[in-house]
Amino acid sequence: MPFYTYICEDCESEFDMFTSIKKKEAGWKPVCSNCGSVKTRQIFSAVAMTSDIQQPSQGSSCCA
Repeated sequence: MPFYTYICEDCESEFDMFTSIKKKEAGWKPVCSNCGSVKTRQIFSAVAMTSDIQQPSQGSSCCA
């Protein structure tokens, strides 16, 4: 299940929720884990990605 981050518009706390895409697309709205408000909205943040794949050095063949 995807992981989503929300912010409460009443108390401004951020919280994370796991839910299915199907449920979210059907209109599911999370309740704030701090104050219980339903005035929440999803927020998006940057994601850091790394790769363990090493690039071949120039002039070398990957399929020797």
